[in-house]
Amino acid sequence: MSSDKPIEAVMPLYKKIYLDIKQQIQANKLQSGQKLPSEQFLCKKYQVSRITVRKALKLLTDERLIVTVQGKGSYVNIKKMIGKLDQIQGFSEFAGSRDQPSKPKILKREILKNAAIAKELLLAEKADLVYIKRLFEIADVPIAIDEAWLPAERFPDLLVKIEADSSLYDYLERKYHEIPTNSYREISTVLPNTKQTEILKLNKVVPLFDVNKTVYNQFEQPLEFSHYVVRGDEMTYTVDSSADSEFHLNNKNKEQGKN
Repeated sequence: MSSDKPIEAVMPLYKKIYLDIKQQIQANKLQSGQKLPSEQFLCKKYQVSRITVRKALKLLTDERLIVTVQGKGSYVNIKKMIGKLDQIQGFSEFAGSRDQPSKPKILKREILKNAAIAKELLLAEKADLVYIKRLFEIADVPIAIDEAWLPAERFPDLLVKIEADSSLYDYLERKYHEIPTNSYREISTVLPNTKQTEILKLNKVVPLFDVNKTVYNQFEQPLEFSHYVVRGDEMTYTVDSSADSEFHLNNKNKEQGKN
């Protein structure tokens, strides 16, 4: 039996709220990076319970339209940019300014399996991967968190031989004669999650460059897959078609007495 009730009348309240907020985001009434009103405010505005508001926010989160930061609220997610950058810069791209080199610190190093990343490296699903997680600091300020995965079978020494302040790509070229020749990056701007906030010692919500990078050797074989986040308030990413693309220290903010 068909119903004469309009679709809107039978739509759950949380979906109406979800669609209303989504429309505001798409119309740019709620702008990229803007904080959403509190759950309490939304409850009063839509005359619904907190559970209903949270169900609406979950739909928005699932679609990556918003990001929720524990203890700070929900924000409109920042739009994504994808591009191919051929220049291999290695970890020096975090420093940007050559007179302020980055100081890396190894947070974790282990052998593990990850089917999704193995696929990126064109390896078998259960292949062993060397996983290295590092924190980069400039002038004692945490700037970036880098996670790298490499084929363990090809580079067994990486679990013990590579030092925190060593150039990974120089070591691979010297030890294994594998030369990084190009890379592909997917660059997003996101808001930090709770763990990233803790590691980077953030005392406020700041945007992060969120980068997935695949590096290829001279034979066009995947050499490394990495994911790193870089503080957007401390670094600027420049792209110049006639020159190298790289991160630079955001000195302008420092000159203005940024906290």
